[in-house]
Amino acid sequence: MAPNTVTVKCPQCQQVYIAWHTPAVNVTNSSEYEPTTVCSRCGHRAKMKDLSDRDGVLQQS
Repeated sequence: MAPNTVTVKCPQCQQVYIAWHTPAVNVTNSSEYEPTTVCSRCGHRAKMKDLSDRDGVLQQS
């Protein structure tokens, strides 16, 4: 699967940034692999599963 860009709003500093997301196939649901994104301003790492889409921007619910 090809990577795509996603727009993310950092839960910590509220910076909006663009990140790459590569969907994974045949990966078991475990805590070993949890897709994350890192804020380009403050370095906060957010789990993709904790973010929801609001008007095209992934942000904390």
